[in-house]
Amino acid sequence: MDRARDDLIKKGDKGNLHALDQEWDSLQKMSFGRTQQLQELQQIIQEMSKEIMWVNDREEEELMFDWGDKNIDQYIPKKQESYSKLMSALEVKEKDLNKLKAKVDTLLKNNHPASDKIEAYRDTLQTQWSWLLQITKCIDVHLKENAAYNQFFKEANETYSNLQKEHETVRKKFVCDKNTSLEDLLGVLRELEMEKEKIMENKRQVHHLVSRSKNIVRLKPRNPEEKSSSPIIVKALCDFRQDQKVILKGNEAILKDNGQRSKWDITGPGGLDMTVPSVCLIVPPPNPLSISLANKNEQYYEAILSIWNQLFINVKSLIAWQYCLLDIRHINSLTISMLSKMRPEEYRQIIKSLETHFEEFKVSCSGSQMFADEDKRTMENQFNGAQSHYEQLVVQLPTYKVELKLCVSDVDVSPVDAFVFVLCIKLRSLFPRFNVSYSDKPISHIIYKINTFFNDFIVIRLRALRDLLESVARAEDIVKVHEARLTEKETTSLLPSEVEDYMLTLKNIKAELDQKRDVLASMEAELDKATHWNSQVGGPFHRCDMMLCKYGEHVGLLSDRWRRINGQIDTRLLDLQSYHPQLEHYKQTSASLFDWIDVTRKKQDTLQATKIDSIQTLIDHINNQKALNSEIKSKRGTVEMVLKDNEACVNSIKDYETDLASYTSGLESLLNIPIKRTMLKSPSMDLNQEATELQTRYLELLTLSGDYSKYLGELHKNMEELKIRNTRIDLLEEELRLLRDGIGDRDAKNKSLEEAVARYQLELSQSQDTLLSIEEVKQNAAAQCSATKESLDSTHSQLSDLNDQVTRLNYLLEEEKRKRRLAEERYTQQQEEYDSVLRKRQKELETVSWSKTEVEKSVASKDHEIEQLRRQLAAEAAKNKELQKEMSKVRSQFTMQSIQSQYNDIVMERDALMRKLQLLEKDKDRAQRLEEDLSHSKMTLESELRNKQHLLDDNERMKRDLGYWKDQYDSKQGLIRQYDSDKDRLEREKNSLKSEIERLMRELKELEEKHKNRLNDVSYGALKKRCKTEPHTGLLLLPITERLDPSKLVFDGVRKPVTAKQLADCGVLDKPTLKDLEKGKKTVPEVSVDKNLNLKGTGPIAGVVVGSKGKMSLSEAKKQMLLPEESADLLLEAQAATGHIIDPRTNQKLTVEEAFARGVVDILDRDRLLAAEAAAVGYQDPSTAKPLSVFEAMKKGLIDGTNGLRLLQAQESVGGILDPNLSVFLPKDTAIKRNLLDENLSRALNQSPKCYLDPDTEKDASYGELKKRCKTEPHTGLLLLPITEKLDPSKLIFDGVRKPVSAKQLLDCGVLDKPTFNQLMKGEKTVPEVSVDKKVFLKGTGPIAGVAAGPTGKMSFSEAKKQKTMPTDSADLLLDAQAATGHIIDPTNNQKLTVEEACARGVVDNRDRDRLLAAEAAAVGYRDPTTTKPLSVFEAVKKGFIDRETGLRLLQAQESAGGILDPNLSVFLPKDTAIKRNLLDEDLCRALNKMPECYLDPDTERDASYGALKKRCKTESHTGLILLQITERKDPTKLMFDGVRKPVSAQQLYECGVLDKPTFNQLVKGEKTVPEVSMEKIMLLPEQSADLLLEAQAATDPNLSVFLAKDTAIKRNLLDENLSHALSQSPKCYLDPDTENDASYGPVSAKQLLDCGVLDKPTFNQLMKGEKTVPEVSVDKKVFLKGTGSIAGVAAGPLGKMSFSEAKKQKTMPTDSADLLLEAQAATGHIIDPTNNQKLTVDEACARGVVDNRDRDRLLAAEAAAVGYKDLSAPKPLSVFEALKKGLIDRKTGLRLLQAQESAGGILDPNLSVFFPKDTAITRGGMCQRGGGHQGSRQIISSRGCCCGIPGSYHKEGTN
Repeated sequence: MDRARDDLIKKGDKGNLHALDQEWDSLQKMSFGRTQQLQELQQIIQEMSKEIMWVNDREEEELMFDWGDKNIDQYIPKKQESYSKLMSALEVKEKDLNKLKAKVDTLLKNNHPASDKIEAYRDTLQTQWSWLLQITKCIDVHLKENAAYNQFFKEANETYSNLQKEHETVRKKFVCDKNTSLEDLLGVLRELEMEKEKIMENKRQVHHLVSRSKNIVRLKPRNPEEKSSSPIIVKALCDFRQDQKVILKGNEAILKDNGQRSKWDITGPGGLDMTVPSVCLIVPPPNPLSISLANKNEQYYEAILSIWNQLFINVKSLIAWQYCLLDIRHINSLTISMLSKMRPEEYRQIIKSLETHFEEFKVSCSGSQMFADEDKRTMENQFNGAQSHYEQLVVQLPTYKVELKLCVSDVDVSPVDAFVFVLCIKLRSLFPRFNVSYSDKPISHIIYKINTFFNDFIVIRLRALRDLLESVARAEDIVKVHEARLTEKETTSLLPSEVEDYMLTLKNIKAELDQKRDVLASMEAELDKATHWNSQVGGPFHRCDMMLCKYGEHVGLLSDRWRRINGQIDTRLLDLQSYHPQLEHYKQTSASLFDWIDVTRKKQDTLQATKIDSIQTLIDHINNQKALNSEIKSKRGTVEMVLKDNEACVNSIKDYETDLASYTSGLESLLNIPIKRTMLKSPSMDLNQEATELQTRYLELLTLSGDYSKYLGELHKNMEELKIRNTRIDLLEEELRLLRDGIGDRDAKNKSLEEAVARYQLELSQSQDTLLSIEEVKQNAAAQCSATKESLDSTHSQLSDLNDQVTRLNYLLEEEKRKRRLAEERYTQQQEEYDSVLRKRQKELETVSWSKTEVEKSVASKDHEIEQLRRQLAAEAAKNKELQKEMSKVRSQFTMQSIQSQYNDIVMERDALMRKLQLLEKDKDRAQRLEEDLSHSKMTLESELRNKQHLLDDNERMKRDLGYWKDQYDSKQGLIRQYDSDKDRLEREKNSLKSEIERLMRELKELEEKHKNRLNDVSYGALKKRCKTEPHTGLLLLPITERLDPSKLVFDGVRKPVTAKQLADCGVLDKPTLKDLEKGKKTVPEVSVDKNLNLKGTGPIAGVVVGSKGKMSLSEAKKQMLLPEESADLLLEAQAATGHIIDPRTNQKLTVEEAFARGVVDILDRDRLLAAEAAAVGYQDPSTAKPLSVFEAMKKGLIDGTNGLRLLQAQESVGGILDPNLSVFLPKDTAIKRNLLDENLSRALNQSPKCYLDPDTEKDASYGELKKRCKTEPHTGLLLLPITEKLDPSKLIFDGVRKPVSAKQLLDCGVLDKPTFNQLMKGEKTVPEVSVDKKVFLKGTGPIAGVAAGPTGKMSFSEAKKQKTMPTDSADLLLDAQAATGHIIDPTNNQKLTVEEACARGVVDNRDRDRLLAAEAAAVGYRDPTTTKPLSVFEAVKKGFIDRETGLRLLQAQESAGGILDPNLSVFLPKDTAIKRNLLDEDLCRALNKMPECYLDPDTERDASYGALKKRCKTESHTGLILLQITERKDPTKLMFDGVRKPVSAQQLYECGVLDKPTFNQLVKGEKTVPEVSMEKIMLLPEQSADLLLEAQAATDPNLSVFLAKDTAIKRNLLDENLSHALSQSPKCYLDPDTENDASYGPVSAKQLLDCGVLDKPTFNQLMKGEKTVPEVSVDKKVFLKGTGSIAGVAAGPLGKMSFSEAKKQKTMPTDSADLLLEAQAATGHIIDPTNNQKLTVDEACARGVVDNRDRDRLLAAEAAAVGYKDLSAPKPLSVFEALKKGLIDRKTGLRLLQAQESAGGILDPNLSVFFPKDTAITRGGMCQRGGGHQGSRQIISSRGCCCGIPGSYHKEGTN
């Protein structure tokens, strides 16, 4: 480089030196930039590699970790700590990765050359990072589950140790026997009770462990050494993909091999074998080890508890035994004298204590280990002995007292007389029938009567007792046997034969009972008989009464048990008779269905195994599959029927089991003994399992068949497409072959041309030799011809100049080569971008066709260039011949100057020819590269198609798997919901049974009290014994119970207590009843039963009963839409008005507040129900403290009459008018007296007004009518209203615009009316039927789908926009309207797509994506970060998300398509409904009613409303699409005009302002032609000489190669205002050839053409409609396309016309003037040869001799004003103004060239090759804004220069 610089410095070649420095600087910049990029690449790759390695290390560490149960105590805390550190490290690393991502994004944004490598590393890092995050989630789950596993086994083992200690304590501490004292036994008993509390503390822990054991994972199977006989199920913790196989989070699989720690082999969903990292898998619960350990602890606890119970029984029995011994000893120690000193109560208490303790002993010793049977018999003998001793003493006591009295009175009575006397007294007191007295002498007669009486009476009484005991024993045996037989079975069977056998058994049992009915009658008769004889016994014999009372209860109990047995048998027979046919039917249908499923599955497997090798085979296969699929679908009804039968059988079994369990529980309660039960395995579980299996297998078969059908359909479609693509590829290959043949032919032609060129080169070399010989002749003649020396000197100087020019040309040639290399590099870069676009699978076929077109164009251009070259070679040959002739003349004339000139011309022509040949070679190489690119593109396209097919197959497979698992999940969820509902139902039944048991217990207590009261009816003797003797008088006084205060006798009212006094005052209690209450003859519970109607009423309607769903509350029925909302609300108010809200599930009465708190009623109903509840508790009146009744509230206006009447009717139907002060129901007459009613209201109530709503018919009905329809639930007494079962409205789903919508939502928004909704609920109408009726609301009438453009047919708006068939603005607005109404419509395929789908399928351009998504938000809702609910258009306008005009436009489209679209419901609504739902306001509604013109008519391009455009549309019959009819338009990019130097399209002319909108539309519609517009754009002027000068107006645009007006040139950055203003002053930049004074061109602008009416609106419309052609419009616009022409030459009198060069040579005009005018020609596009009327480039003009070669460089510099200046820093050629700004030319030259362009047509845009007016040029940045002149002076050119600072140097030398 330094040597080259030194050489150039020595030569003084500054131009080349400057060029060399610039080239070196650019190379250094390029090298530095490339080095920096390589460093950036190295740094970013290192950083990403480092992060990838870090992530891989963490991943490898976590994948290798063993999550088994080995050393779990040690690794859990360590792993938790390491996991915490890992998460902290990940947080830090995430920040680093974000910074790294920012660097990567910056490099990619700056288009780094290695972007593909950087993207690959970035994607790898992102993938690895995401995978590591997934692993951390799995680790978190493992930590939690393994920690729970470890904690469970720790707690379980600790609990077991505690239980062992407790067992040891109980076993050793509590030891006792018969020798233990009573005090010690009582101490042991207290310690036992304390120990029970300790034992019970373990109960919670044991049960907690049992519940937790079911959720413990399995860790043992993670160990490969652990073998299992059954398959191990594993569960995925995250999504994992292996090749085309996928397992999703939550999916279950079967573990095949876990030999590797890090990776396990499994069988995943769909039976696919996969290898998955073990950290991603968990062995889910249940864990048999945990369950067994928990159960072991539970059994151990139960064992300890049983030991404690045994010890407790032992101690209790010993204590009772000790007490009995004490009492026996006490009684045995009694004597007659001791007894005589006691009061009767005292010695009776002694025997009563013994009997009590003995009974306790008998009870407690039944399970005691301390007493054997012998011990029990010994104790019984001791008891009997003590009892006999006591009875003897009691019998002797009266005699002893008489004797004692006789002894005291000293009466002389013999012992026999005394004994007879005492005996008679005793017998009369015992037996009322005994009428023997002591006065009946003699003694023998008295003794005879006594013997006779005892023989008759006592024997009869004992016989009656014996018969009673025997009959009771017989009856009890029969009852026990049959009860045992009935409790043997706790459920039924699934075999119809076993059911029949059991029914027969029940019938036999019933027959046996009927036969033994006389045993029951005999027992009852014997009881009556024994009671009769016992009544003959006197007062002291109470023990016999007690015994008979017990046996009477026993007989009643046996009778009741007998009747219960009969009733249970009848119930069971009835249930089994209904269950048996159901079971038989189910068994038959299910068996046949299972067989069908097996057969069909085999058919399906056979079809799937069939190999498909041709399309015909595939079609046959599809037909077979369709038939099979149709058969499977047709079985859906059968499956549902079988499932219903299954459900019916399950319900029957559950009801049957409930009856059996109720009977057994009742028997346990009745007998107070536990009945041994086994673990019930209900057949309903088997039926549920069968139903699940049936449903699963059918759904699996249906899914498999459907998926395979879809797969076959896709396969058929893909094979058809593949066939079409293969055909297309064959066609492309054929075209490519033809292109190759054509290129080969052209290569041959080129070769022949090369040979011709070689021949010409040979001839040129011969010519050179000839010239050398001539040179020798010239040198020989030089000595002789000194006159020619000066000529030779000048020739040498010219030769040196020519050498310099050759050097410069060589430099320019190298420069052109370098630029060509840069162009090739840019081409390579563009080709790489093209390949990347191709990889993204966008516009594959368009790209191929484009490449093909480019090749064709390139070949055509090569043909054209070769043809031109051929013509040039022919011309060169002709010139060569002329040269030979000239050379012969030289030999004769020896004129050195002419020869030298011809030599120079030859050299230049040779150089030009060489350049042409080089260009031809490069074009040939480029054509070859394009061919290779085409083949590469084709191969890439094929690979992309294959990849796309693979992706489609994967996608379909994933969809099938997803659908299968989704169905599995749904079925499981359905089972879970069924189990939950069964559980809830059983819980409710349990609660109801519990409440029923409590009620029965209360009734039992009441009966016991009644029975005790009846026992209190005793004889006079008994009353006399109850008397007390007054000490001082000896009177017998009977103690009686004190009378009760009626104000303290409290009854339970409706809402509060009420006293007996208050009930008597209001007439509920009559006086006799009140007296009985006061005297205690009647109790409050007894009277409450009698007065239940007044105290509690008959009860309101508690709820509803709905078919299979059973009973439910009114609120629940309303929520499930089983009740009309209005009807449910009225019935709820009736409940509140009658005192309570009733929960029928739990049979509880609640206040409104309690019901709200427990969720029985909705919070929305709270206030309304509280208002209704005031009818029961009273309305609050601020003027009085006393609560008001309904009637009083009506009178005071607190409630209206209708509501009051309705609430009173409910009260009356329940029991009467409810007094809120007393809280009891009163009859109407009493209510009138107490001012709770008046006569009018009473008459109104008597008319039974229909104040309520029948839920079935939805007609008005009275409350009484509804109550009559109710059914009373037997075990609760609740009134339940039966209603027709309705469909769940939440499952009645309609298809909305963008998402599903339920029937309830449609009802709420007014789309569905109430009758239609009810018909849907009752199944009278289906969703599809209603959908057809409501299509306008659900789908709308549809937007404008596309356009129909003449023969082109229908197309989408995007396609019409691309093909320029309609204006872009109109298409964009109509596309927005489609998006705003829900979908983008593809009219070719008749598909509705979302914006994302439309972009993905290429229906709309990706550049329109963001705008269409914004419009689509009008349909799906705008996102607001402050709320989760999407906003409507109106809300988005209010919040400022969109402007009002846009909102109005989108709403107008929605309204025209069906109504205002609600984004939440996704349905169209009328405007009035939309206003109510806050989707509109009144202002927007009025604006829409005015039909604003928010859209653009594509034909007239005038504003129009959406409705007006829809009216112009036509509906396609077979698709229903609405298509807009438009006039066919031509593509403006294909309407080509001839520019100054190159073609230019109408679209470019319109964009740069050369064509105005009307003319452009006329062209597009065909109303004008290109030639017509071209002619209009040429300024036609008179042929005077002055006008010829004016034809050189306006500069030419070097890029467009057309002339532009100055305003257009300013817009296109070809001028600024300063230069424009300077040009407007017509500066004298040229020399007048006649006067040699400064002259200027006169200005003519494009504005004048518009003002003079050249372009008018009708012409524009004619062009748009095709009434004018493109050539016609071309004529109109020729002034912009070709300009008015520059000054072509001069007309010099008799010499005629000649070019400026020729006039200069002949000295006809000054050289400076000619040079300036030649530059003006070059700057306006061409050098003009006036002799041949040809327009030539500067090179062509030099080659043809039209201009002198010495002027070539200067003219080339001027020509750059038309073709653009080259700048290395800019890819586009620069205009004059831009070159002036960059200093490539000076301002004086720029102004001069711009003036020439302006005079020739306007400012020339070098990119578009058209002329622009000045204002357009300023707008486009071509001129500066300073053109105002100097202080009122409008002169631009002056002695000081123009206003822009341009000096006035456009003058001749020497002038100022």
